[in-house]
Amino acid sequence: MDAGAVVISWHQAFEEHRIPTTRAIEKQLRANASRDKEKLRGLVGGCYREFLATAEAIVALEEKAQVAEQHISSISHNCRPPEYDLARRQLPTEKVTLAQFRLLQRCYTTSVTCLQNLDTLKCSKLTLLSRLLLRSLDNENSLSSSLEHMRRKVGALRQRLLRQVNVILVNPTSTIPVLVDAVCSYCLVTDASSSKALDHLHDRRLDKLRLQLDGTSERSAICEALRYQLASLQAFKTLTGHSVSEAMNMLQRKAILADPAVRELESLDLDRTWPLLPEEIQTFVPYFQRTSSTSEEAHAKLEAWSKESSGILEKAVNEHLAQFTDPAEVLELRRELFTLLLPVYFSTPAGKDIGKCIRKSLNDHMSAICQDHGSRLNKIAEELVSASQSSTLGSSLWSPQTVQTHSDRGGLKMIRRLKARHLGLNKSLSNATKALDDWIAGIHVAKDQINELSKTRWRDMIEEPDEDQEDEATLEIRMLGKDDPDYYNKSLQESAQNAVSEYESRLAAAASEAVSQPKDLSRVVYVVRAIRISAAVLSRTFEDETQESKLDEKMHDLHKVIADEVVRQLSEASRDTNRRSKRDINQLPDGMPSPKAFMALRRLCRVMADIGGTDLWTIPAVALVKKAVAAEIFDPEWKGNYLETDFDETFLRAALQDVADVTKSKATETEKTKSAIEYWSRTKLLFGVLA
Repeated sequence: MDAGAVVISWHQAFEEHRIPTTRAIEKQLRANASRDKEKLRGLVGGCYREFLATAEAIVALEEKAQVAEQHISSISHNCRPPEYDLARRQLPTEKVTLAQFRLLQRCYTTSVTCLQNLDTLKCSKLTLLSRLLLRSLDNENSLSSSLEHMRRKVGALRQRLLRQVNVILVNPTSTIPVLVDAVCSYCLVTDASSSKALDHLHDRRLDKLRLQLDGTSERSAICEALRYQLASLQAFKTLTGHSVSEAMNMLQRKAILADPAVRELESLDLDRTWPLLPEEIQTFVPYFQRTSSTSEEAHAKLEAWSKESSGILEKAVNEHLAQFTDPAEVLELRRELFTLLLPVYFSTPAGKDIGKCIRKSLNDHMSAICQDHGSRLNKIAEELVSASQSSTLGSSLWSPQTVQTHSDRGGLKMIRRLKARHLGLNKSLSNATKALDDWIAGIHVAKDQINELSKTRWRDMIEEPDEDQEDEATLEIRMLGKDDPDYYNKSLQESAQNAVSEYESRLAAAASEAVSQPKDLSRVVYVVRAIRISAAVLSRTFEDETQESKLDEKMHDLHKVIADEVVRQLSEASRDTNRRSKRDINQLPDGMPSPKAFMALRRLCRVMADIGGTDLWTIPAVALVKKAVAAEIFDPEWKGNYLETDFDETFLRAALQDVADVTKSKATETEKTKSAIEYWSRTKLLFGVLA
């Protein structure tokens, strides 16, 4: 086998070489494997021996290090100066006094540093120790001026400390451990009990809440105040437990100078002054009044605080809501407030009472907004009814001012005038129409906004309740998503109903007044148009609420007054014309009415046009006019003023009465009747509103 040949597998060996050669290759490979195995064993054995040697060296060095440490410790012990038993001899008074004064100075400087680092508990301990040292040195006349100076400095430091404690107490971001330290600091500085300290916390939080809402009624301030109230109640709930009591008990278990946090302060230099301090200083333990509240008293205090804070918040909410007449603003505030309350609804003491307080303010104002919206309709009715009786239409469409109106933007001004003229609207009626449309649009918008409340997923917002709180959570969600919207809709509906009823009563009263004064026809026409536009607008939205029977009855009376006026003017015009007109009836062609009958209808149309436009002559109004005019024309006493032939009578009956009635009354003259009816059918368009 060549030195450079490579055999990959035994198949290759048997295919490329003969059997003797293959056996030689096998022997060579086995020899190489044995040689490599021995070489590997030698390498591994050498590394293992080196590892064992290294481990033995490490153990030896460790033993030498321990011996060296023991030797150094013995040298340190031998170099320490001998301790003297100070109890065997009386300490010099001057040294004791100077040691206390030195400690007093160092307590003050260290307290200032602690206060700057916001370590109020350590600062309060040192302040209390400073006051104790001042009392101990009170009789030292040699240090009177220095002590007075230190007393003022310690007093000023105490005030700064109390202010810092109050800042921590009212800070909503203060954690429970920080609040506990602040409460303990307050007790150390003021000698107050834990109950009084918590009362102080309640008062400061209440003052902070008032300050937040004082002089402002912004929505952001109200939301922030609610957030502050909820955070305060949760903090009170935790502090009312054993947190404060346990912390104060820990303070009373050891002397202040025995506390490692104080003893290890290098700035106090206790290693030098400690042997010279009196025993009452070394062993001083703070004392607290043990007047902690029971669980019932604590719960009552929480409820009282919650009630008072809710009253402050309710006042601010009412002041804020007083600025708005738009339901959207109220509902948006409602959403924001309950978005803050619901996530902590069950974990916050008196969370249910806070929700009731907020809901009461919102519901009362929503009801007031609904009532105010109804009163707007009353104002519209008052303005409409009290409008000028002499109010007339604007200038004619063919006046120079109207004809020369610019036609820019499609002649919108001209189109508006044309529509107003066609509908018989003057300025007062146009304003009333627009106001009614705006009022109804406001009702629709308010309804849509209220209905949106039921789509809010309040269940996703509310805090996960316990098993015994499931019913309360379900009730709260139902009140927010169903009961409150139903109440708002009911208030809005009742307000609208009352407003519409009052509106129609005013129109009915105006109609009765106009009917009682039939000579003032312009007032009658004005009231007719006012009722017409009101009914047209209100009926589109309030079909059930509109008292159509009352308005229809008043409209009938008004139309009757107008019909009587039409008859009066027609009668006067016909008498004047009849005195001037003398014609021979024999010259009239057959199948045609006489000029007198024809002109009677023309005069009737002219009188109706003079009284009011086409907007006034509805089907009921024209029917009443026809009935009244027919009674005048066919009266035997005045009959000669309007007709000359039998054909005239049939023609006028066809124009003023129902065709069936005409046919029935002229049953014996079928041909003449048929001819008169056909003639009226061909010519009725000449008579405008009578057609």
